Amino acid sequence: MPIDPEKLAKLQKASAKKVGGQRIKAKKVNKSAEADDTQLQNTLKKLNAQTLDGVEEANFFKDDGTVLHFNRVGVQAAAAHNTYTFSGFAQQKNITELIPGILPQLGAENLSLLQKIAESFQQNQGAMDALKASAGGEAADEEIPELVEGETFEDDVE
Repeated sequence: MPIDPEKLAKLQKASAKKVGGQRIKAKKVNKSAEADDTQLQNTLKKLNAQTLDGVEEANFFKDDGTVLHFNRVGVQAAAAHNTYTFSGFAQQKNITELIPGILPQLGAENLSLLQKIAESFQQNQGAMDALKASAGGEAADEEIPELVEGETFEDDVE
C-alpha cells in the first residue's frame, strides 16, 4: 500500500496527537517561578553553597551607565565551583542616583564613566548659570511677592 507524501506531511504538521483512535491536543506545561526557585535551591544544595551573612546590598554596574541595585539581597556562594547567587528584588537605576553611596564600590573600569558624569554635571551647571545671567540674575526672585500677614490671596485678586 503506497503512502501519500502530502497526507503524511499534513499529519506531521498537525499539533494534535492521535492516541487510541482519538485525537488529543498536546498539553502545554507552564512552569511557575516557584518551581524554578525550588530547582535552583536544589542545585545549590548539590554544590554545597553557603549563605553569606552581612551583605546588605549589591550593585551590578552595566556599561551603559545603569546599575542593577539589590536593596535587600540574599547571597549564596559555592566557592569551589565559582558560583555565586544573588536573590532579591533588583531595581534598575541610573548611576547618578546612587553616586554618594557607591563611590567606594567603583573600580578603575568605571573611572571614565565618573568623568563623563562630572563633565555633564559641569555643563549643566554652566548652562544654569548662563540662564540666570540672561534672565537678569535675581529677576526671577523679584517676581515672587513677599507674604504679608493679614493679607489673603482673595484680597490680591480683587
